[in-house]
Amino acid sequence: MRNLESKIILLFFVLVQSSCYYKPFIKYTFNKEGFKKFSKKEKLAGNNENPHRAYQVNKYDWVVEIFPDKERIAGTMSISFTPTIRQDTFLFDLQKRMKIKSCSTTGDFDLKRKGDFLYLNFEEKQTARKRITLTIQYEGKPVKLTGEGPIQWKKDDKGRHWISSITEGVGPHFMMPCNILLGNEADTTVISVTVPSNLTVTANGQLIGVVEAENKKTFKHLVTNPINIYNISFNAGHFVQLNKPYTDVNGIERNIECFAMDYRKEVADDYYNQAPIIMKEFEQLFGVFPWWNDGCRFVESTFAAMEHQSCIAMGDEYYKDWKDTINTTLVHELAHEWWGNSVTGKDYCDIWIHEGMATYSEALFLEKFLGKEDYTERMRKMVFSAYNTIPIHKICGVAYNSWTNGPDQDIYDKGALMMHSLRVLVNDDALFLQALKQIQVDFAVQNISSEEMVIKLNKSLLDDYSPMLNWYLDEAKPPQLEVRIDKKKGKLHYRWAREIPLMMRQELVVLRNKEEIRINPTSEFQTIDLVSGEKLRFLIERGIYYQLNVLDVIK
Repeated sequence: MRNLESKIILLFFVLVQSSCYYKPFIKYTFNKEGFKKFSKKEKLAGNNENPHRAYQVNKYDWVVEIFPDKERIAGTMSISFTPTIRQDTFLFDLQKRMKIKSCSTTGDFDLKRKGDFLYLNFEEKQTARKRITLTIQYEGKPVKLTGEGPIQWKKDDKGRHWISSITEGVGPHFMMPCNILLGNEADTTVISVTVPSNLTVTANGQLIGVVEAENKKTFKHLVTNPINIYNISFNAGHFVQLNKPYTDVNGIERNIECFAMDYRKEVADDYYNQAPIIMKEFEQLFGVFPWWNDGCRFVESTFAAMEHQSCIAMGDEYYKDWKDTINTTLVHELAHEWWGNSVTGKDYCDIWIHEGMATYSEALFLEKFLGKEDYTERMRKMVFSAYNTIPIHKICGVAYNSWTNGPDQDIYDKGALMMHSLRVLVNDDALFLQALKQIQVDFAVQNISSEEMVIKLNKSLLDDYSPMLNWYLDEAKPPQLEVRIDKKKGKLHYRWAREIPLMMRQELVVLRNKEEIRINPTSEFQTIDLVSGEKLRFLIERGIYYQLNVLDVIK
């Protein structure tokens, strides 16, 4: 504990000294109950209704050179966009430590910086639906904090440069000019990365060209589908490519590409034999993989894992964590290609759609691959990991970083527990699973709000589950089962703390020694007889998700 306190104090001073940009994170990190008060900057950055954000990005063309020895970058970003209303000012994002060398566009304009904001101002109002291209040349050393940052500069086991990018939570504007709003995805994206000639680059989309000149190589990738702004990425290292043949659900021969460090070729080759197995189960659950035209690729990266669309980062720990049969992180990140990358939240407040659904997909995969007991075991682990202090549906219209705040991670397990509870209430697996697949059809490659997700689930499941879903989304705590234990009389009294629509009819399972007892709580106390010395356990994972609240114990 003393060592942990020292680390926290050290982190605090690092945060303070690094940049005023991180001061909001400090307040948020140490706020464990509820949401912090957001700054004007955070509200401005994440406001989807800001009229200066009233445009649609059509294309990102990102050209960047990497200088590993200096941990610097120099790039040019061309952003093609179309105004949705007639206006003269447009707002973009670039972290203030990135130096702008030049900028250009059509017509008379100026580009003003205010902190991390870029205001493109025209002398005359621009016509709606007429495309504009803004080109910015910039350079700098991307900020990083205790090893976290948009670009991670590492050395591999042989002491050679190994570089990865990751901007989720940190912000894509830390390494390139862009629009950081989740709902504004470009139709196409070009990623051109120049590195020393001994390195290989892989990125989102298909590799369409490699040019070598003056001891450098430029790798050009094309993404032909819309892509979340935080998914735009690249990796550079001494990679070898492995290929895993796969036949998709439509009978078409595909190839799953795997990029691994040259000295880990054999272990990676064996490890990725699970990729076609996972892909097959997910295509059956959710429909055909959304990005075959951009490819399906896994790459060994400098960090644990990240769902970079069509180029998934998977770290360097090649092991199977679930009973030596499968790696659940690989399952999770591949699930994101459907949940998060194809069906995407409209706002960062809707990010549970990404993380909760991908986490629940882990359990669904284990059920199909290994059986119902493994599904239940995975749900049990989630029950014990939830914080239940902050709602999983966040505050909308703000931009904030949550990677330092543990309770914010309930979007993963608690989001999955919500879907598990919905499945229990529906009590029709065929209908429930068909609803998930239909969402992937109806909202493919689209942005969807939490409200729209609830409406769609109700329609597909032929009932109104809004009271239950909104409870899990907007309440900090799940339903509370209150318990009074009277050891003297050998009684256990239980009731729901609040009456919850739909849930009042639900049966819960209690294990008394080896005997399963089924109870139907109401808002009034009911009783279970206790025998001295026997063990009693509430099997929360076997029914809807709730929290046990022991009011008192009489000895």
